[in-house]
Amino acid sequence: MRISTSQIFSNGVNRMLEQQAQLIETQTQLASGKRIINPSDDPVGAVRSLELTRANEKTAQYDRNANYLDARLRVEENAISNSIDVLQRVKQLAVQANNAAQSNESRAAIAAELDQHFSALLDLANTRDSNGRSIFAGYQQSGDAFTKTATGVVYNGDDGQRALQVGANRTLADSDPGSHVFMGINNGNSRFQTSANPANTGDAYIDAGSVTDLSNYSGESFTIAFTAADQYQLLDSAGSIVGGGNFANGDSITVGGMTVTLQGQPQGGDEFQLQPAVAQDVFSMVAELRDSLIESRPDAAARGQQTTEINTSLANLDRALDHLITTQAGIGARMQTLERQIDINSAASLQIQENLSLVNDLDYAEAISRFEQQRIGLEAAQKAFAKVQGLSLFNYI
Repeated sequence: MRISTSQIFSNGVNRMLEQQAQLIETQTQLASGKRIINPSDDPVGAVRSLELTRANEKTAQYDRNANYLDARLRVEENAISNSIDVLQRVKQLAVQANNAAQSNESRAAIAAELDQHFSALLDLANTRDSNGRSIFAGYQQSGDAFTKTATGVVYNGDDGQRALQVGANRTLADSDPGSHVFMGINNGNSRFQTSANPANTGDAYIDAGSVTDLSNYSGESFTIAFTAADQYQLLDSAGSIVGGGNFANGDSITVGGMTVTLQGQPQGGDEFQLQPAVAQDVFSMVAELRDSLIESRPDAAARGQQTTEINTSLANLDRALDHLITTQAGIGARMQTLERQIDINSAASLQIQENLSLVNDLDYAEAISRFEQQRIGLEAAQKAFAKVQGLSLFNYI
């Protein structure tokens, strides 16, 4: 077989170029620390690396969501905790005002403090996060959740709860709507509420009562109507007489599965109502107590009416506190779930990084050994080429 001089040169140059390319590729791997520089280096590994990279990006997004959610929940939990403190102080003031030793003036002073607590409660309900977004407005996070008007407090938000994905199979709400937190609280004892007719002339007052016989409780309205100071009738919502009896100060009366206690001395014509509980907002509960204490009570009958109103307010405040404490517990449960999910994400991220390292990272010992072998091979090829390129038949002519 004839091999021309140009063919010898061409083959030699091509082999050296190939070795140079391999050497440069190994050098690039050593400089970057990566085994796969181009997808063609390891197609299967490149696809696996891409999958792992995307999984790592998702986990990083879950972590960002979790951090944002944690901050929102902490702000909400703090607002709820402070609201509970405010209501507990309001309840203390209600108990203080219910003391017979209080005068109209001292109760008015208590009402003035209640007005401050009302404003504080409204401010807490309008709490915003570090980004200026309202916590308790549902999806309507740009404005205040609540606004005070001449007729009461109005909710400006909606019932929405924005859910953030914090794990592959886990989403959590970042807040609770104000319509759930500060509104929609069943008043009275949560089943029914009591009240006294403003036209009563006796000084008797009624407590919040309780359901003592669920089998007979139907949620109907009843009226306790006194025909004399020591005689009463029980009327249903249609005005029909369904019972009655004698009365003495401190007696308990049961009707429709409900039991209430009256104290003081009623007069003939006095009436007390038992009505189903209705949803009420916490602001009106505080406002009703404040308004009751502001009003001057000139006689025993008026003071008896006020005592009934304070008893009603105390029952309402208990329901509001129970509701807020339950809400706070729900937030705490979400925070614990989030904390566990963050730990799960951290473990998943570590595993993904380890797998990525196995796929992408360079084995430096093997690469350096390969680099030296390729360098020596290239040097040998260059020296051989230098020898070969000097050979020619013309040297022997």
